[in-house]
Order: sequence, then structure tokens, then C-alpha cells
Amino acid sequence: MISNCKREERGAVAILFGLMSVTLLLAGGVAIDFARIVDMRERVMGAVDSASLAAGRAMLESKLSDAEVKRLATAYFNENVAKVRSMGTVATPVISLDRATGTVTINVQANVSMTFSRVGGFTEMAVPVASTAVYRQSDVEIGMALDITGSMNDRVNGTRKIDALKSAFAIFADRVFHERPDAVHKVRIGLAPYSAGINLGDIAGAASAYRSKDGCVTERKSGAFSDRADPFFVMADGTKNMDPTGGGAGYLCPAAKVTPLSDDKDALIRTVASYQLSSSTGGHFGVQWAWNLVSDRWAGIWGRDAAPESYDRVKDGKLLKAVVLMTDGMFNTAFHAGKSSAQTVELCTAMKKKGVVVFTVGFGLSGSDRNAITMLQSCATPGEGYFADASNAGELNAAFAHFAAKLSELRIAR
Repeated sequence: MISNCKREERGAVAILFGLMSVTLLLAGGVAIDFARIVDMRERVMGAVDSASLAAGRAMLESKLSDAEVKRLATAYFNENVAKVRSMGTVATPVISLDRATGTVTINVQANVSMTFSRVGGFTEMAVPVASTAVYRQSDVEIGMALDITGSMNDRVNGTRKIDALKSAFAIFADRVFHERPDAVHKVRIGLAPYSAGINLGDIAGAASAYRSKDGCVTERKSGAFSDRADPFFVMADGTKNMDPTGGGAGYLCPAAKVTPLSDDKDALIRTVASYQLSSSTGGHFGVQWAWNLVSDRWAGIWGRDAAPESYDRVKDGKLLKAVVLMTDGMFNTAFHAGKSSAQTVELCTAMKKKGVVVFTVGFGLSGSDRNAITMLQSCATPGEGYFADASNAGELNAAFAHFAAKLSELRIAR
């Protein structure tokens, strides 16, 4: 009798264990399905974010109608959810646009097919996703340090370097300004062509304590690595090249003048197209004045229409200040404060600390100029897409086009 009770006890435990196993198996299955729901929602949310960003950019920057913007956003969404459709069903996103406020709203209904949870009668689970994002577009001020030295007359694959630069700049200007002027958000570009000096034209007097006789200046007299509106050295302060790296020549005032910030795309393109070449490479002159073009410390000197706006707007996310540096060789000309390349890196470091974004590109650099790569990489803003090494005209065009696209990406905030 006692032994029979023991056998019955063992039977009860077996039944209980069996019931518990089913429960644990079902709980594990539900956990797996829950993980699939979370995964589905995250993937759909990622697709919504991609579609929202595409819609925000298109709404702010292009001529597309609302219907065309929605189709573009839907295409981005569908591309990003293609891999998760096997997990269930994803409906077409419902997209709403408000151009007045820059708002993009996207609602999507997704359903995840259940696996183990079917045992409990659950065949699918609804996963609604909704997102509302407000996009704003900042103003842009760009100072461009462009190489107009004698070596830019050399040819790369049959194309003169200076002609390639002129073409690349036209592409850059087209991309930055777009086809439709925007009366609300300002985009302006200033030009700082450099060789063994920098020609300031009408502002040379104000920049040199009225000592410049030829319209040109060299380095700053004091506080060399800043954007202060302090006086600069002139030819009379010494013409000897103290940085003969790579055979740099002495002082020379180029004919091409600095162009203050302007929103006249065609005039800017014509100006660059008119550049003539001269002398050796004082790249730090170009960097200094490309920075001064976008510095609010120079607002009273450039004139009302060309006055850079306050750095405070950069901190508030309402303004993007950038400098683009292009060269075809190692910097080899300086007259005060050390080598041109070292001064360039110091200037870039200082302007980046003030929130200026720096792009750099080397063009057709020969073996003897490869040290310029290190300098350009040090000068550029850290991260992907701020430095380029272009070996031919096509790559230079691509670099300037990419810089324009990067600026477009940076100026749209969410």
C-alpha cells in the first residue's frame, strides 16, 4: 500500500513537470515573439526616420511639390523596410507636410506574424509607429581659400589645374545655392584667392593701418592665429621668404582680389573664372582671409551687405560658418611667424574652436608634395567627408560636390 502511494506520487510529479514544461515553452515562445515585435518596431522606426529626413530636406531645399516630396519619402521608407516584410506586413506610410513650420509627420501601421504565441490564439500583433519631426534650415557663410599659384598652370590628364578648379567651383556654387533663391535662409560665399600674398582691394587700408601701397598684406602683426581685426604686415615690412620649402619665391601681390560674402552665384562664378596665376604658395594667407570673411569681428569692415553674422547664431544652430581650403601643393611661402604650413594648421585649429567647419582638398599632389596631405588632414574638421585628395579634374569636381552635399546635410537640423 505504501509503495503504491510512492508510485502515485511520482506520477503526479511527472504530470506537474509536463504541465510546467508546456508553460515554460509557451513563455519562452512569447518572449521570442516579443523580441520580434521590438525588432520590427525599431526597424520600421528607422525607416520612418530615413523617410522623414528625406522629406525634410526635399521640402526645405528643392522645387518638389508636396506630392513629389511624399513619393520621395515613401521610396526611402520602402527601401529601408524591404528586409523586414518577411516578419509581417507593413502598410504604406501616411505622410503629412507643413511647409510653414517645417514639420513632417509620418504614421505607419505594421503587423508582426506570431510564431509560438499562436498556441495561445495570437496570430499577429499590431505595431503602430508615428513620428513628427520639425526641420529647420540654418543660414550659411562660406569662405573659400583658393590656390592661384603658378603651379596651377600645370596639367593633370591634359587639363590645366586652374581650369579644373574653375569648373569645380561652378559645381560647388550650383549645389550650395540650388536653383531657387531662398528669401528666408541666406547662403553666401566669399572668396580668398592666394599666392605669395593676398590682395584685399578696397579694404587693404583698413587691414594694414593704411600702410599697404599695393592692396596686399601678409601675416598679422600680433595675435597671428586669430580672427581679430588687427593690422597686418605689408611689403615694406620685409619681402624675404623665410619659408623656402619646395623653392618658394619672394613676396608678390596677386591681381585676384578677395571677394566679400555674396549671394550672387553667377557673379561669384565669373570672378573665379577670371583668376590669373602668379608666384608661390602662401596658403596661410588664404586660410586667414577665408576665416576673416566669415568672422563677425570683420562685420564693420566688409560692408553692410557682406557683413558676417554673429558667432552667437552658430551656437544657437541658426547659422553655419565654413571655410574651404584648396591647394595643389605644399605651402612654401611665409614672411613672419614661421612656416606657412605650420601657421595654416594653427589657424585651422583656432577657427574650429570657434565653431567654423573646415573642408580641405589637395589637388594633383605630386610625390614631393605628399606632406601636404598631413597638413590638410590636420586642418580639416575631424570626421568623414571633410578632407579629399583629388588626383584629377573629375575627382576635384566630386570633392567640391561632396563638400556642398555635406554643407546641405549640416545646415538642416531636426
